Amino acid sequence: SIGTADTGGVYYILGGGIAKVISANVPNTIATAEVTPGAVDNVKMLQNDSVDLAFTKSDIAAEGIKGIGPFAATGKVPVRVIAVLYPDIAHVIVTPGINKLEDMKGKRISTSGPGSGHEMVALKLLDAAGVDPTKDFKRERISLSESANAFKDRKIDGFFFATGLPAASMLDMNSTPGVTFKILDVQSYLKTIVSKHGRIYNEDVIPKSTYSKLESDVKTISVPVIFVTGEGMDEKLVYNITKVMFEKKADLVAVHKEARKLELKSAISLAEVPFHSGAIKYYREQGVWK
Repeated sequence: SIGTADTGGVYYILGGGIAKVISANVPNTIATAEVTPGAVDNVKMLQNDSVDLAFTKSDIAAEGIKGIGPFAATGKVPVRVIAVLYPDIAHVIVTPGINKLEDMKGKRISTSGPGSGHEMVALKLLDAAGVDPTKDFKRERISLSESANAFKDRKIDGFFFATGLPAASMLDMNSTPGVTFKILDVQSYLKTIVSKHGRIYNEDVIPKSTYSKLESDVKTISVPVIFVTGEGMDEKLVYNITKVMFEKKADLVAVHKEARKLELKSAISLAEVPFHSGAIKYYREQGVWK
């Protein structure tokens, strides 16, 4: 089983594609993509064997390894990376009139669902802006799909999420007549986040062409998305899964174009979280793992 997220982002769509190529090409193995609360809970579900493989963000996996943050109560999780996939790009969607995170004070804002990677990004951005979601605004904690619908219905003034481009929920909102929105530039908060947490996020851009209602490129931040498993997963099975993901990359791209970013060199470009020995074996054979 593959832990993904709700159906409004990339994880679920790409997870379905990965499940299909594993089931079709790895002997005696059937994989299914599971709807889950998201990236934080996926790591907890690996810990209690509720899922075998999962999507998460590198910042979350790094905290899982150390047993800090959302894992302080559950303890260290022996997460192992199979591949770095693509960047999850932070979207801060707001009604016109909100020009920076500090303007959210007194508004109704969704920080996304509990247990999601979206919420983790939201909390780090708000902390960098000096905005307390428990006191400074009316906080909703609803999923990405629910947040987008609530925004369309004018029940909230803004919401946070981080996913690949383009986000399905944004495309839907973008094509809804009468809905106006802005995506905030939040790159200016990166320096504060890095000083507190280390380089878990990078500078990134949402190109103007991504959503037709954008008036200019959005300067934002991103976090690497990783495909992970537990330390105890069978080495040969992980090797075969890694191999099939690269050999059947065209099938994955057909499911979601973010899969185009799966490349041998970038797949191993992460130092904060250890890789699974089965994946390392494949990368060694390909000559990219030194």
